[in-house]
Amino acid sequence: MDQVSRPVLIALGAVLLLAALWLAVLRPKPTVSVSDTPLAPTTAIPKAKAAADASDAANAKIQAATGGTSAPAAPTAAAPTAAAPAQPATPATPAKPAKAATRLDGPIVREMRAGKVVVVLFWNAKAADDVASRGALRAVPRHGGKVAIHVVPISDVARYPTITQGVQIAQSPTTLIIGRKRNTRVIAGLTEPHELSQAVGDALAGR
Repeated sequence: MDQVSRPVLIALGAVLLLAALWLAVLRPKPTVSVSDTPLAPTTAIPKAKAAADASDAANAKIQAATGGTSAPAAPTAAAPTAAAPAQPATPATPAKPAKAATRLDGPIVREMRAGKVVVVLFWNAKAADDVASRGALRAVPRHGGKVAIHVVPISDVARYPTITQGVQIAQSPTTLIIGRKRNTRVIAGLTEPHELSQAVGDALAGR
């Protein structure tokens, strides 16, 4: 075996290379002593231990002076809260019934019972037709007191239930001519003296 084959030489070289790498990199490092690490005891630890011992000794003296127990903290007395007295329920005030409008048709009813013909104008003082209709009433003859004339604001129509019952008053001016037999003629809108005089004459004649 004077000569070694080339493959064997390559294998030996690889083994030597691995051995060198193991020695240089992969070989385990020596264990470092605990005293050489940053966590090794220092001179501050004995001082801290001495301070703890002094604190324990002081606590022991206090316990001996108080019979072996620490003085309990004085309890804080909570101020009693007075319960608010229950308020009695306030009874609900019953709603008052709507007050009926005061009736104003009494004088007209008395005139009707006396056998008179009654003319009533429901009007609005701010409307031109209403003002003209009221002017027409001034020309109506009274026939010796047998005819009575009344002018009423349209807003008070509900206060004359006796003469408006069964009569539709939907606008102003509206003129009612009530005859002796309680028959009523309704003139809605603007009227004139001649029309009113004719209606009053028919009422006096019982027509």
